[in-house]
Amino acid sequence: MTIPTLTRDTIEANTSGGSYERGQEYFADGAVRSLKRTDDHTLKAQVQGSDVHPYLVTIKFSEDDISTVQCTCPYHGGSWCKHIVAVLLKTLAVDEVPLDESAEVSDLVHELNRRELVRLLERLVEQDPDLLDEIRDEHARLTRD
Repeated sequence: MTIPTLTRDTIEANTSGGSYERGQEYFADGAVRSLKRTDDHTLKAQVQGSDVHPYLVTIKFSEDDISTVQCTCPYHGGSWCKHIVAVLLKTLAVDEVPLDESAEVSDLVHELNRRELVRLLERLVEQDPDLLDEIRDEHARLTRD
C-alpha cells in the first residue's frame, strides 16, 4: 500500500450522496487508468467517467493522512467524488504504485515560461553537449509527425 493509514472506512467517511458506492463500481469496472506516483507523497490517475476524456485525479498525502484530493470532474458536493474513491480503492488493491518519472519532469517544467525552458535546455546542453544531438533528433521527429 502507498498511503499507510488508508482504509475503506476512511474513504467511505469522506464521501456522501452515494459517491462511495459509485466509486466502487468505477473501480470494479476498471475505470482507473494510469495510476502513478509522481513523487513520494503524490498519486495521479486518470479515471474514465461519463465524459469522452478521462478525469484527472491527484492525491497528496503524508505518512499520517491524506492532505489534499483533486479531481477535474464537475462534482462539488463538499466530499470526495466517485473518481477519487475509485483511485483510492485501486491504491488499496495494489502492493505498490509505480513511480512515473516522466510526470515528475512535467511537474517540474509546467510553470516555466518559454524563455525559462530555453535557458534550462541551454544549461543542460552546457553540462552534457551530447544532449544537443538528442534534442535535434527529437525536434526532427516532432516536427515531421
